[in-house]
Amino acid sequence: MKKIFLSILIFLIILLSILIVSRKYIQGKDSDFYVVVKMSVGNILPEVADSINIGDYLIDSDGNKIFVVIDKIEKYSEVPVETSDGRILKVSHPINKSLYLTVKSTKPSKKLVLSYNRVSVRIGGKIIFETSKTRFVGTILSLDKE
Repeated sequence: MKKIFLSILIFLIILLSILIVSRKYIQGKDSDFYVVVKMSVGNILPEVADSINIGDYLIDSDGNKIFVVIDKIEKYSEVPVETSDGRILKVSHPINKSLYLTVKSTKPSKKLVLSYNRVSVRIGGKIIFETSKTRFVGTILSLDKE
């Protein structure tokens, strides 16, 4: 009787050990990562473009720092123009600018699903973002892990 009880106890210990090891190492743990978002901000005035800088925080309506700007590419906006012979050309706008921003979440996440001011941050979405000085509309181009 003691041998059977001891055998069952050893079997249960081995089974429990296998479950613990497989859960931790085979399935892997969800690790936290930062979310990197690339967006375009099109057709804005130069004053607005100049007020957005690397290191600026994008804040939500409660004043929480959600993203930090880590890269900024500035170009003149392009507009379609019809020529006298009917062709349509793409030319640079003499005043307005376009920005391509890369921002990084300030807090690590387990998922690529983020929200900003109760709006889901998804590729193709247009979201109104704010810094301490500026408000602008960005179109989400990509979401990546870092």
